[in-house]
Amino acid sequence: MRNILGLFLIVIAASFVGCNDKCDEGNQATPASFFVEIIDETTGENVFENETYTAQQITIQDLEEASIPYEFIENLNVIQIFPPVSNATVNSFIIKLNNEATLQMDEIDVNYDVSSIVGECFTTFKIENILFPNNDSEFVETVHVIKI
Repeated sequence: MRNILGLFLIVIAASFVGCNDKCDEGNQATPASFFVEIIDETTGENVFENETYTAQQITIQDLEEASIPYEFIENLNVIQIFPPVSNATVNSFIIKLNNEATLQMDEIDVNYDVSSIVGECFTTFKIENILFPNNDSEFVETVHVIKI
C-alpha cells in the first residue's frame, strides 16, 4: 500500500511540473526597437545612399554617453535602434553622425516613452511617443524619416 501511495504522489508531482511549464524557453519577447531613416533636408536623399555618412560613422548614446545598441540595415539604409526600456517616460538619447573626412557632423536628439504588457511568461515593451525635437520628421510605413 505504501508503494502505491508513493508512486501516486510521484505521478501527481511530475504532472504538476509538466503542466506548470507553459512558457517555452525559445518563445521570448522581441526586444523593443524602432527604425529611423535619415535624409538630407535640402536634397531629400538618404544620407547613407548619397555617402554623406557611412554606417561606421554612426554613434548612438544616452545623455550620460553610454552606448545604445543598434543595427544598420544596409539594403534599406535605415537604423534599427534598441533603446533602454527601464523608465516609462522622460527617456532621451542622441544619434551622432560624424564624417571626419569631410568634417561634417550632425546630432539628432530623440525623446521617447515606453509602455509594457505583462504576459504569463514575459513582459513585452513598446517604444512610443518618439519625438525628434530639433528635426523635422514624419512616420512612413513603420520608419521614422528624419531630416537633417
